[in-house]
Amino acid sequence: MDSKPPTLRTLRQFAQRHPAFTEASLRWLRFQEASNGFQTAFVMVGRRVLIDEGRFFEIVAEQNGRSPEAA
Repeated sequence: MDSKPPTLRTLRQFAQRHPAFTEASLRWLRFQEASNGFQTAFVMVGRRVLIDEGRFFEIVAEQNGRSPEAA
């Protein structure tokens, strides 16, 4: 099995690593995930919400008409 495990981060960790996204904007994306296409980027572990960093940026690239590899 060669697949790499996803890089999961809390909202705070993600916002610190990628300052273009605030915790509030990430919470909003999570709240609206059913209508904005981000539902596969958020992962629940118990009550904790985590972001699959790679999947998040794949979705951003797809929504902007680019292949994820080009992002």
